[in-house]
Amino acid sequence: MNKLPFVSICLLTYKRAKNLGRSLDSLLAQTHPDFELIINDDCSPDETEAVARSYEKRDPRVRYCRNERNLRYAGNQNAAIDRARSDYVAIVHDGDVYREDLIEKWVTALIKYPTAALVFNDVALLNNSGETTVIVHHPYPPLVSGQRLFDEMILRWDSPIFGIVMVRKSCVKSVGPFDTQFPVLADVDMWLRLLLKFDGAFIDEVLYNIAARENDHISRDVNWSIVAENERIHRLNAKRRYPDDNCEHEQLSKRLDKLFFRLRLQNLYFCLKPKRWGKIPSGIRAILSYRQGTIEDRLADKSF
Repeated sequence: MNKLPFVSICLLTYKRAKNLGRSLDSLLAQTHPDFELIINDDCSPDETEAVARSYEKRDPRVRYCRNERNLRYAGNQNAAIDRARSDYVAIVHDGDVYREDLIEKWVTALIKYPTAALVFNDVALLNNSGETTVIVHHPYPPLVSGQRLFDEMILRWDSPIFGIVMVRKSCVKSVGPFDTQFPVLADVDMWLRLLLKFDGAFIDEVLYNIAARENDHISRDVNWSIVAENERIHRLNAKRRYPDDNCEHEQLSKRLDKLFFRLRLQNLYFCLKPKRWGKIPSGIRAILSYRQGTIEDRLADKSF
């Protein structure tokens, strides 16, 4: 078997010093040893730098980089991509645990399928006790048509591709950087843009475990701003899908109308549970403005 190429592992981290070590330990134990591990610290206020520096002293493959200011998710991803020396860039997150053959499996898939801009896989979700609660499985073939996957993703509010993937840096550069107007879901926008030009590779195995996020994490509860951001991403990419076909774009827009109206109703239902009642007024305003056609996301044509 030919020697696998050098890989850049970009670990995005912010304020998770207590959990950073388990991610670093699993990444440094990879079966494919030829890599750089760049810790991309988004200006954490905790002990992240001390933890990262200790690993940097221990292993020459580790490089710690601290942003001068907090760039948020999209900006930190762009900084990480720019720092990567390889075209094969693994984007991973703090606190999660990675199987020892993750990098080997990922880079092998991208080598095998040169039309793929990214590779993703099945995922295990953990609870606060570290127990597996959900296995996210997909019925995709090893090489997925980019257009087919795009057309599926544009009509679902969630994403089958998590933020932890391996990408080709050259492909990312060809479609432009992660969009900082989407502070939480810039990765979803990036995957959609990549799939309009390239294919995706898929590995039907659980290659990493995603740790439960903190109780106050932005995505742990109903968040109307994330719903709005998600819709902006879908509508922007719907226009990219049919830039010259007004009829097809109009039909897709109508389907998105129904999709996001249902999502708003679903989130409003969740707000009926105790301790979430304070989110109900903003939810009702979102639904009413949506039905009236005045919601900001529906005026996003200027960003097309």
